[in-house]
Amino acid sequence: MAQIAAILAAFIPAVAWLWFFWTRDRYEREPRRLIGKLFVWGVFSAPWALGLALFLARLERYVDAVGQAGAIPAAIALLFGFVFVKALNEEVMKYLVTANSTRTDPNFNEPVDGMIYMTTAALGFAAAENFLYIFGTYTGILAGAAEAGVAAAEALPVAALQAFGIVAPLRSLLSATGHVAMSGIVGYFLGQTVVGRRNGRWVLAGLLLAALLHAAFNFPPSLAQKLEASTGFLSPAFGLTVLVWLVGIGLYVLLLRRALAQSPFRRRQLAAQPAPPLPAPSVQAAASTPAPPVPEPAPPGPDPGPGGS
Repeated sequence: MAQIAAILAAFIPAVAWLWFFWTRDRYEREPRRLIGKLFVWGVFSAPWALGLALFLARLERYVDAVGQAGAIPAAIALLFGFVFVKALNEEVMKYLVTANSTRTDPNFNEPVDGMIYMTTAALGFAAAENFLYIFGTYTGILAGAAEAGVAAAEALPVAALQAFGIVAPLRSLLSATGHVAMSGIVGYFLGQTVVGRRNGRWVLAGLLLAALLHAAFNFPPSLAQKLEASTGFLSPAFGLTVLVWLVGIGLYVLLLRRALAQSPFRRRQLAAQPAPPLPAPSVQAAASTPAPPVPEPAPPGPDPGPGGS
């Protein structure tokens, strides 16, 4: 039952976000079948990325060893390196499943399509990832309570509140749209490459930029956990994460507007619009036009009097 609840809590918000972003393509929306396929590919790409993430997690013990040796700056730099590699791994996986499915698809005919495709795969990835976090939180609290000798009936409400009342909505808002923002950046560069005939190095630049923002998003809570500092809503780590999230969303909106402005269908719609008719003369305007001034009659000449001729 908890698994089904976790699936619903992870996938229903992702599908709602998918509908929202799909409708942003205002000139020629992509086929639902293609969107559904990309969403499923995004779901399946998550386990592949998770495999490398688990491998890197084993190597992170060296960060602790470097920090305990007193080389704090080196430990922080090494931690950011691990976070960056994990972020790059996720962005590459989402890009690969998207590019392999759409590069030669005839529906890929607008620059904005790259953003829509990458957004779709990102939401599938985020749904699978959120399920793991939600269900993992629920089972983790119950397992910890069992080890501490706490009755399951007492731990169950706490686990449900933490998993479905805090983790699920928070990840559906920040993490899901964060994946959208980072992958949408890659999608913009992909659209410029496929439709705009740009050099393939543009995609590499987009991947590096997205991975850098993704790493900046994940790094504050990762560092706070290493320092055993607070990661709650009022912590500096959470504030920095939200700040990076806002930067990513703002960049996504900016690139989305630029991509929509480059759409050939937008130019065709503008060209097909008839010219507006000339305004008809207004009766009120005609009535308000001042009439030309009427010349006054000339004054009479002087009276000659009785002695006149």
